[in-house]
Amino acid sequence: MVEDIVFVNTQHVIEEIQNMNVKGGSPFGRAAAWAYKLAAEQEAFENFEALSARFQMIASKLVQLKPTMATIHNVNDLVLKLININRQKKLESILELIIQLCQRIIDYSFTSVDKLAEFGANLISSKKNSNILMHSYTSSLMAVFEQAAKNRANFSVICTESRPLRESAVAIRKLKELDIPVTLITDASICEFLPNVDVVLVGADTITWHGDVANKIGTKLIAKLADSYKVPVYVASEVLKIDKRTLYGHVVELEKRDKEEVIRNTEFESIKNLDVVNQFFDLTPSSLIHGIICEEGIVVSAQIGQYWERIEKQLLKF
Repeated sequence: MVEDIVFVNTQHVIEEIQNMNVKGGSPFGRAAAWAYKLAAEQEAFENFEALSARFQMIASKLVQLKPTMATIHNVNDLVLKLININRQKKLESILELIIQLCQRIIDYSFTSVDKLAEFGANLISSKKNSNILMHSYTSSLMAVFEQAAKNRANFSVICTESRPLRESAVAIRKLKELDIPVTLITDASICEFLPNVDVVLVGADTITWHGDVANKIGTKLIAKLADSYKVPVYVASEVLKIDKRTLYGHVVELEKRDKEEVIRNTEFESIKNLDVVNQFFDLTPSSLIHGIICEEGIVVSAQIGQYWERIEKQLLKF
């Protein structure tokens, strides 16, 4: 099991997210649950209004830091919904319900990743000597590779750099710990390697109701190239990454980050009016995705939304 950062208080959660020490959509969701759980356990509230305002503030800050992460949106929604449903109860009872909900979310996320890891490992094991291309870092994908290694599957992995922050470096270290053969390639050379790839595996930060996937920039390009070479693309993701707001017409906000991650401060200082865009996520259409490896099995991307209602009821205990 992939372990999370040990958080000490709500502010610590926010700082770790802000400093990019939390990595992967599932860990972001669990971090959000920890932010609320620790607030409920450690902070004092005079009345319901003070509690509600504080939790609204936490929700706003989390979304401001990581607007693309559906797990954060979903945890926010679940916690705030629980608070409003139980507004007539005593504060102590509401706080205890929040703590219980957050722990259920954390436990559910870990269990979901373990389940999808088994299904993904079965997929890898079914293809002998498979060569897998992955892009960026995701804890769900690492769980798949770890389980496949435990199953003694024979496979190798090609890792893109995933610029500008090169998150794949984290994946490479973990893959080497598992003694899995790894090749690092530049993002620009993907097309040269795809003809020799058997399957593309990526993670997700958000999944729309109809199965489009937001992930690290470059994923959409890889999916389009893979389609041209008839290489199947699978997404490893728990269902908690569905952004149910997309069912009602909301679009996924694709995060842009600071230009200093792309260029050095003085690199173009003599060039006026230069616009530098650090696009951090893109959206891959469901038509380019062969399947989503989730806790329910390997499902058709466009049908992923049907699993949300049951999970929400399970977490809220309706």
